Amino acid sequence: YNMTDIKVFEGITSVSFNEKPKEGVSAFRIFDRIGENGIDIDMISLDLAPNDVLFAGFTLSDGDLGKLLPLLKSENITTPAVNCGNVKFVVKSEDMINCPGFAAGVFKALSSAGCVPLLVTTAVDEISVLVRDSDSSDVGKALEKMF
Repeated sequence: YNMTDIKVFEGITSVSFNEKPKEGVSAFRIFDRIGENGIDIDMISLDLAPNDVLFAGFTLSDGDLGKLLPLLKSENITTPAVNCGNVKFVVKSEDMINCPGFAAGVFKALSSAGCVPLLVTTAVDEISVLVRDSDSSDVGKALEKMF
């Protein structure tokens, strides 16, 4: 594979929760509130179940967690799963476009490093992988080896 770029971001928190919004309130209102409070989120994963329960996960800078937690509480999201101090790898490659197996190659590299990713998101030409800080050195070496 030809890699265009690998970027590494440290100090990343993952947050996940499920929410059943009040009658007449959009399940996605929380994202309006996050934006209004100047919190930059990334790696968003959403699933809206048939009963209107929103299952959401995303990442943000560890430094923004202090702004996020009171906001979640004010929106009645009282039991988020929070995991701080992680590292995000963003692999960008034109080879992802119309190339079956690229993500499988990244997963193989993660496996060879003994790492189970915390969160994965993809776009047309990039894959973002969130890993524990303790796995980041091995993951970085495995991804370099892949390319």
